[in-house]
Amino acid sequence: MNLRASLVAALLCLAPCLAEDAVERDWRMQDGLGTERHPSTYAAAIKLLLQRGDALIADLRATGDDVVEWERLRRAAPDEVTWRQLHQLRRRIALANPLARTGPLLFIKQVPSCFSHQLTQYYGSCARPGGGVFVLEEPGVSMRCRQLATELPRGSFQHPEVSFDGRRVLFAYCQADSAPANRETHLDRFYHLYEMAADGSGLRQLTSGAFDDFAPRYLPDGKLVFISTRRGGFHRCGRGPCPTYTLATANSDGSQPHPISCHETHEWDPAVLNDGRVIYTRWDYVDRNAVHYQQLWSVHPDGSHVRAFYGNHTLNPVGVWEARPVPGSPRVMATAAAHHAMTAGSIILLDTTRGVDGAAPITRLTPDALFPESEAPVLHSSTGKSVWHAPAGVATPPAVPPEAARWPGHCYRSPCPLSEKYFLAAYSYAPLIGEPSANPANQFGLYLVDCFGNKELLYRDAEISSLWPVPLRARPRPPVCPTTAAATTNGTFFLQNVRAAWPYLPETPITKLRILQVLPKTTPHANAPMVGLANASPGKQVLGTVPVERDGSAFFRAPANIALAFQALDAQDQAVQTMRSVTYLQPGENVSCIGCHEPRASAPAARPAALALQRPPAEITPGPDGSRPLSYPLLVQPVLDKHCIACHGGAKPRGGLAMTGAPQGRYTVSYNVLAPRVAFAAWGGKPGDFRVTNSEPLTQPDFFGARGSPLMKMLRRGHHDVALQPADFERLATWMDATALFYGTFDVAAQARQQRGERIAGPALE
Repeated sequence: MNLRASLVAALLCLAPCLAEDAVERDWRMQDGLGTERHPSTYAAAIKLLLQRGDALIADLRATGDDVVEWERLRRAAPDEVTWRQLHQLRRRIALANPLARTGPLLFIKQVPSCFSHQLTQYYGSCARPGGGVFVLEEPGVSMRCRQLATELPRGSFQHPEVSFDGRRVLFAYCQADSAPANRETHLDRFYHLYEMAADGSGLRQLTSGAFDDFAPRYLPDGKLVFISTRRGGFHRCGRGPCPTYTLATANSDGSQPHPISCHETHEWDPAVLNDGRVIYTRWDYVDRNAVHYQQLWSVHPDGSHVRAFYGNHTLNPVGVWEARPVPGSPRVMATAAAHHAMTAGSIILLDTTRGVDGAAPITRLTPDALFPESEAPVLHSSTGKSVWHAPAGVATPPAVPPEAARWPGHCYRSPCPLSEKYFLAAYSYAPLIGEPSANPANQFGLYLVDCFGNKELLYRDAEISSLWPVPLRARPRPPVCPTTAAATTNGTFFLQNVRAAWPYLPETPITKLRILQVLPKTTPHANAPMVGLANASPGKQVLGTVPVERDGSAFFRAPANIALAFQALDAQDQAVQTMRSVTYLQPGENVSCIGCHEPRASAPAARPAALALQRPPAEITPGPDGSRPLSYPLLVQPVLDKHCIACHGGAKPRGGLAMTGAPQGRYTVSYNVLAPRVAFAAWGGKPGDFRVTNSEPLTQPDFFGARGSPLMKMLRRGHHDVALQPADFERLATWMDATALFYGTFDVAAQARQQRGERIAGPALE
């Protein structure tokens, strides 16, 4: 930062008299007066200003001299004087709202990371230096602010949090004295959690070690919940290294930090709901599209009762981040954002009484901003101008600058709800920049925003972004959720009726559930190594099966602290329906569900006591040899050796199809022949290719696995004089239903042993 820029920033921060100039400049930017941003006229700006101001006045039921003056100006000539006076009146009216009288605001100044992506924006290795923790003393009156934690060396700051009593402050900090040249030059930098008193005294570091810890929140019981890379593992779908970060907790002093989530890939932005649960964003792309499914989940603070909250079958928006509970309301406010960019987009209100997927639960609080990556203006073929197609529920399209494309126009982020209609947020006039570039250092300022389209500048630094505003005051403490903690290594699942399903299951008996463990990726880059033909696939191993009673119920014991997925099996041990997600148990937890992918707003049916509850919980019956850990040479090759080699072996195999277990490339001869004849779910398949059937966004019965595979259909019809036994079919079905993978590990040396047909030890179950 040069001397002149430093002086400008300092004056903007310290001199209240300059705030008026900054505010008017902001009004001109909003209205497109004298700017290149959707240029407008005073008459057009006044018309829109009156519409939005009228709605604000009506909602506040405002009266008095300001409203009288507002009506007088409505009849005045549309010129610069009238425009300025209307803006001044609207600002006074907006700031007179009791909700806007927040008192001092805690916020962060930050230079965005060197790589714009949902994953990389929170790694210390990508942190660019600059900023700090600040308090805006008189929001709306003055832009005077003071800096806290000044004793920390130059670095990057994130995610401020105020304790329930308003006396303490949490934040994340990473020491960084220079900007990284790329994502791999500073892998030794990490964000850690810090706490101090609200006046900045008593600063202390809470976490340490070679982990990124960030997004801290105070829990009602006094502990902390945050996001951490402590669980280990990496993402699956791109170039790394991108260590997986998930929910974690620690004591109030930072001691005993540990993950509470067993999800196999990333999670973001925890916040405590008004009922004591934690809401957060989960990236849920097990065997499906890697871009769209970063939506909201809820969990108890001890990691139990994991539930989809909103959007796990939703394609637009791409994802929802930064969810925060609305005071005194069951609804939440959040940012609809992109996957291939840092968190920013449009602010939404979610009402899950109207549904848990799609557009119905969404109220667009900032309809002037598109949902990035899933909505964009298109160029009109004849005029060459941008044309915006309004999403459902948006009556008036926003003005779209001609340069908008994948990352449209302006954007919002970090909402702090004051009510369902009024909120604080960070706002940028500049468009969001996606990967691999960095966003401008000074992109965001802080605003008071409402659902009527009004926004009033509270603070903007000319040199650096201001983010995450939160009132520095006490707030209600939610109730403490009960814990399920127990001194055991397992828990139980109860399923009331497997046929309470959506989509509906075909009319075939469901006799068992297959239990799979979904394995976290242990190497840093996509498909390096691959575990089978399925692109960017998670690893899997089969723990075994449990019985489903004739009334559709199941009750069984399962190991805790590992990611599990279930499959509903027919009488021939083939998956009729597959869970393309994960669930998990905390030690001693007892989880119950209504059905198999049942509509999530449904209630348990009134019916006789489930048969499965009339006995102790079933133990898991292990699957066939070679299914744990998964090993194609041990699971499938013995069937081929017994039934197929006679014709499909030797120097001249019948039909040119060899079924030997000899290594060939990454796999074996027989795998390279058979796997392309299996339908499996994965990300990135070509439309119409039966081998990769995503059936997005819902999982359709019989689309993939054994029942959807041409290979199994051919074998069931009969193949010459081959007489497969039930145990042989079980082996083949188990392999096909497990995404037709070859390996049960990402370890290269262990894979080499598996390729030779040797046994390896599987991952631990605890």
